[in-house]
Amino acid sequence: MGLTSVFLSHYRRHPGQLAGLLLILVCAAMLWSGVRSLTGSAEHAVTESRAALEPLLSVVREDGRAISVEDFVRLRRTGLCASPRLEVRLPVSDVPTLVGIDPFTADCLRQYRQSDDGDAVDNELPISGKLLSELDRSVLLGRAADLARWRGLYLEGAEHFHLEEVDGVPRGQLLTDIAVAAQLASAGRSTLLILLPVVETEKTPLPDGYRGELQDYGVRPEPLVEAFLLSLDALGALALLVAAMLVRSVYSFALEQRRRSLEILVRVGVSARRLRLALIIEVLLVSIIAGTLGVWLGERLASAMADGFLGTLSGLFSVDTIEKSQPTTATWLGMILILALVVGWACTDLLSLRQARWGGPQAIGQGAGRGQARRSRWFGSLGLATVSLTILFTTDTLWVVFAAATGCLAGVGLVLPEVLNWLLLRAERHYSTPQNRRPLLEWSCSEMRALCRLLSLPLIALAFAIATAIGVQAMVTGFESTFARWLDQRLQGDLYLDPGQPVATGEWRSQLGNLSGVTAVLPMVRTSGLIEQGPEGTEISVDILAVDPASPLLQDWPFLASKPKLWSELSARGVLINEQLARRQSLALGDRVNVRLGTNALSREVIGIYADYGRPQGEVMLPLSLVPDTSPNRYSTFVLGVSDIDQIPWQNWPEKYGWMSGSRLRDQAGLKRAANAAFARTFQMTQLMNALTLTLAGTALALMGLVIFRMRQGGFTLLHVAGVGRNSLRRRLIAHSILVTGLLGLLAIPLGIFLGWVLVARVNPAAFGWALPLHFYPGFWLQVWLLCLLIGAIVGTLVGNPVRLETLKGE
Repeated sequence: MGLTSVFLSHYRRHPGQLAGLLLILVCAAMLWSGVRSLTGSAEHAVTESRAALEPLLSVVREDGRAISVEDFVRLRRTGLCASPRLEVRLPVSDVPTLVGIDPFTADCLRQYRQSDDGDAVDNELPISGKLLSELDRSVLLGRAADLARWRGLYLEGAEHFHLEEVDGVPRGQLLTDIAVAAQLASAGRSTLLILLPVVETEKTPLPDGYRGELQDYGVRPEPLVEAFLLSLDALGALALLVAAMLVRSVYSFALEQRRRSLEILVRVGVSARRLRLALIIEVLLVSIIAGTLGVWLGERLASAMADGFLGTLSGLFSVDTIEKSQPTTATWLGMILILALVVGWACTDLLSLRQARWGGPQAIGQGAGRGQARRSRWFGSLGLATVSLTILFTTDTLWVVFAAATGCLAGVGLVLPEVLNWLLLRAERHYSTPQNRRPLLEWSCSEMRALCRLLSLPLIALAFAIATAIGVQAMVTGFESTFARWLDQRLQGDLYLDPGQPVATGEWRSQLGNLSGVTAVLPMVRTSGLIEQGPEGTEISVDILAVDPASPLLQDWPFLASKPKLWSELSARGVLINEQLARRQSLALGDRVNVRLGTNALSREVIGIYADYGRPQGEVMLPLSLVPDTSPNRYSTFVLGVSDIDQIPWQNWPEKYGWMSGSRLRDQAGLKRAANAAFARTFQMTQLMNALTLTLAGTALALMGLVIFRMRQGGFTLLHVAGVGRNSLRRRLIAHSILVTGLLGLLAIPLGIFLGWVLVARVNPAAFGWALPLHFYPGFWLQVWLLCLLIGAIVGTLVGNPVRLETLKGE
């Protein structure tokens, strides 16, 4: 009980220190737990969406006859793990497709595979064995939006179906038993497929008379989403790093303030083991309080950001919902453990209980070893920065790029206070020379040098936050301006039509061309294909974009590299590829690319490379005539040129023409607004975290500055006794605070420029496959620098009167 009173008495005397410590840890825990909540839910949702896509073969008869139940029986008897699927499309617009599956053989396909306990296996589509077993009682499984559209359908007998909401079902589909789908087949157009994974045919070949057509190429892990989530995790880790340095600085001053109390406890017989145990309990208590508040606030932050975050993932990957997970005991314990490690590292001097720190002349910031420690810091920091920079230039692995960039920041950031100290030392020596002697300015420089030593860790944390703010702003703003210019060049049509469903491209092109006021129609067909990778001939999946090279809506496209007469060459013998594919496969103009579209194989020469921002997937552009109607995942959109968009009632076309019902028609301005809104959502979370980290560092520096300035009031009081006025000393104190933070802000700007270069020139190519130009934004630098001056001015102002005559009573 006695030790408890001693420990509590310190915080009763210094309540601001406890409040600042808890504020730092709560903010760090809130950022980290909030980000992990969002990224963890997003990773789960992305995994579910990805699990529904795997390379599948559709079995067809070589004699051209339709597949039947007898064919399915024969395939099963040969040992093939095949499963039938009946797709029923009703002749009503905007109605989901009914997909009937056989629950007894659905386990052959990965998206329906179950574990031994009846639940979906890890990383697969979350349709439990219970739901699959209920498919025989006319149940329909689907997403909430698709079920709502089904409820509005006036179909005989539709009201008898039991509707079950399941997020794992792909958009636009309702899952049911194949027998139930067969009952509804007469109400629409039905297609029977027999599907099996590609790997099945490697073990057991198809019987004579059958062949397999690639139904779906599947997808590989989505690098854009993974890079986006990793970037958020990196910012969360940066917040923890900043918090660790700030907490370290708080405990450093706690050590100085508590040194005599701990020294007395040792002298009166309290064992070092007991003191160490008490300090560990203190660390755990602080971590538990801050961790609990931080996890709770982190969930509030995640809930506030969930809608915008979901909008981002919907654009990057087929993710419609993110489960709003509640904090669990594991989450809470994990956060407390992280904070305990952070606080434990921060107070190692206290936990080690080194006697030299307590009783002798070797107090913090003093002793003969200080100069050697400074030299070690210089050499260690420069070595860390050199090694990290070397790795940064030689790696393309994203997490290694982040780690190397962090090493560079740490290496340079750790010596920034020393650089400040050196600059102020030069100024101090300048004002100490006989020809320039100005005692008050010399004292001011000496006082600011002391501040740099005492506030070294908070200053480093602020420098990191400043550099991050500048680097992220350069990347985001540069991407925004580049993306806007790219959109202006790419969007050359007046209207953009998305039918909302697969359509007959030629038929729609003809119908659209007959509309009043339409002067040009450009179909843009997207599908999937394979290209050969490397000399070993392995194949990788790519997106295929098919266009009409003769269309006037294509003639002014921007290219990073191209051959003359590009569009005519595309029709004859060429192929266009995006920057992502060119970088990953090391392709250049003149190289040949072997493309496979289903059963069709093409060999074409690369005649152009184009920028393709906003998506990571490799893409190949081909003439429309080379893409068969049976290619996998074929989907058509249309770009329309019109004579006068203001004089044409294009908004009414989907209602006026029945064949266009359910289509989405937008003008160029609307499409740009949607793209810019998606862009804003994508970086909303990043910018928020950046601002919170900067606020955290600034607030912590302000709290620590108040403590430090009050500790330094003795020098100001002596100057007042020597004849310097109070108002003059107050202005001088504010100037000291402003100069320290202002000089730090100037030194941190080059660090921010370096981080911006890392993001656009190293992170972007490694994560997404494209590079961005590095733009400079001096206006934002000025804003951040003014913010540093404001922090310094606030600290100096809050200190108030620096003269305390009562401090001289004992002298």
